[in-house]
Amino acid sequence: MQEQENQGLKVLVIDDDPFIRIALCGILRRMNCRTCVADEGVKGVAMFRAERPDVVITDLLMPYKEGFETIAEIRAIDPEVRIIAMSGGGAMKNMEFLGMAKKLGADRTMAKPFGANHVRAALTGAPGAQ
Repeated sequence: MQEQENQGLKVLVIDDDPFIRIALCGILRRMNCRTCVADEGVKGVAMFRAERPDVVITDLLMPYKEGFETIAEIRAIDPEVRIIAMSGGGAMKNMEFLGMAKKLGADRTMAKPFGANHVRAALTGAPGAQ
């Protein structure tokens, strides 16, 4: 999928870190995606209901409602939406969280820190995506 094919693709970004949200939205906009954001899972699920994005990219470790719960709740609302889980592993750098997210319904995963090529691969399913 090239950037032109992403035209109009709406992506919901859910992450409690404002720097991650800004960076990820910037990358997605350069890929011609439209973005909406939430800073935690409760707001993320509400935003999902309101915006009905094509793709959800969610952090796993967040306050109020972690990404695992967020994925399960969004999956219950729309079993077909594409979900990308991302994590830096928290304070313990436990990257097993990404494998757990796939078992709970994430289509793809993305480790933090990430670059534009990682985001592109996760979004399009290109080689290198997990």
